[in-house]
Amino acid sequence: MKLSRKAIFFVIGIATVALVGLSVLQVQNLRSSLKTNRQTFLHKVDLASTKIGNAFDSDSYYPKELIRAADRVRKSGQLNDPKMDQQMREIIDPIFDESGLDIPYEYAIYVHDRNGPNYKFVMGDEGTSLEFALANCENPQERGHGWANLTCAAGYASKNSFHLALFFPSQDAYVFAQSSGALILSVLFIALLIGCFVYTLIIIQRQKKLSAIKNDFINNLTHEFKTPIASISLATSILKGDKKVDKRKKSNYLDLIELESKRLEGQVDKVLQIAMIDSGNFTLEKKQLDVHEVINQVVESMHLVVSKRNGDIDLKLNATKSEVLADRTHLVNIIYNLIDNALKYTVDVPHISITTYDSSQGIEISIKDNGIGIGEEIQKYIFDKFYRAETGNVQNAKGFGLGLSYVKKIIDEHKGQVGLKSKPNDGSEFLLYFPFS
Repeated sequence: MKLSRKAIFFVIGIATVALVGLSVLQVQNLRSSLKTNRQTFLHKVDLASTKIGNAFDSDSYYPKELIRAADRVRKSGQLNDPKMDQQMREIIDPIFDESGLDIPYEYAIYVHDRNGPNYKFVMGDEGTSLEFALANCENPQERGHGWANLTCAAGYASKNSFHLALFFPSQDAYVFAQSSGALILSVLFIALLIGCFVYTLIIIQRQKKLSAIKNDFINNLTHEFKTPIASISLATSILKGDKKVDKRKKSNYLDLIELESKRLEGQVDKVLQIAMIDSGNFTLEKKQLDVHEVINQVVESMHLVVSKRNGDIDLKLNATKSEVLADRTHLVNIIYNLIDNALKYTVDVPHISITTYDSSQGIEISIKDNGIGIGEEIQKYIFDKFYRAETGNVQNAKGFGLGLSYVKKIIDEHKGQVGLKSKPNDGSEFLLYFPFS
C-alpha cells in the first residue's frame, strides 16, 4: 500500500508527539525519583542526628570535654581540636554506617549567642569550610549547602549548649547516584525510542525514494520498449503496404527492423540480467577463455552501430597472457555495456580505445571514450542500481540505470575490480581487472 504525502506526515507527527510525550514522562519520573531519594536521604540524616544527639547527651563526659576543647581551640587560635575531633568521629561514624549513610561529611560545632538569635562557630573538623555563624539552628541550609542539623534536635538549644551541624559536600552526587539505575534506564529507553523513530523516518524516506525510482524505471522501460517497437511496426507496415519498394529501401527497412529488434532484445536482456542477479538464482559458468577473443567478438558485433556514427574503436590488445577463468556470456555483456555507454554518452563522433595490460595475477582492461565525462561528485553513485545522472544535451542517453550496476556485480562475482577515471567534457575511462583464476 502506498502512503500519500499527507499520510506520511500524519504518521510522523503522531510518532513525534508520542516520542516527546514519553520523553517528558521519563524526565518527570527521573525528577520524581531524585526528589524521593533526596527525601529518603534527609530522613536518614534526621534519624542519625537524633541518635548522635542522644549518644552525645547520654554521657556527661562529652559536654564537659567539649567545653575544655573549645577553650583549647580559643587559646590556640586553631579551628580544630584533634582530641575532640577523634571523639566526634567515634560517635558519628558508627551511627552513619548503621544508617546507611556512606557519604563524606564535614562537621562544625556551634554555640548559641545569648545576645541574639545567631549561633557562633566554635570548632570544626580538620580543613572544615564551615567557619561562619548560623542565623537559625533549625535552618542550616540557609547558605545554600546540604546541611543536616544533629544536636539541635536533641534539645541543646534550650540549655544554651553546643550544637553540631554536618555538611555533605557531595550530597547532590550521592542523591543522584541513588537514581543512577533509573537514569540509565530512562536514557536507554529514550535512546531506543529516538533510534526507532529515526530508523522509521529513514525507512519511509527510502520507500519514497524507491517508489520514485520504480516509477522512473517503469516510465523509462515503457519509452525504451515503445521506440523500437514503433520503428519495427512502421517499417513492417511500409514493407507490407508498398509492393513497389526498391531493393535499396527494402534493405534499409530490413536493417532497421534487425537493428531495433537487437536493441529491444538488449533492453530485455538488461532487465533480465539484473532481475536474475537480484533474485540470487544465478551461477557463473566459469571456463578458461581468451579475453582478447571476447573483446574482438563484441567489437565486431557493434561495428555497424559505430560506423553509422562515423566512429571507430581502436584496439591495443597488449597483454601477453589473456586467458582467464570467467563466464563468457557475462564477460561479453560487460564489454558490450561499456562500449554501448561510451556511444550513448558521446555527443561528437565517437572514438573508443580498448587496451589490455599484463598484471601479475590477472589482466587489466581499459575502455576509454571521448564522451561528456562524469563529475567527481557523482562518480561514487554510478554503480548503484537505477542511478541515472543528468545527461545535459545528450539526446540518446536513455536507459534504466542498470548497466553499470550489472557490470559491477558481475566483476565482483569474478573477484575482480572496476574503477573509473573521468572529468566533465573530457571523456571517461573504465578500468577493469580480472584475475587469472
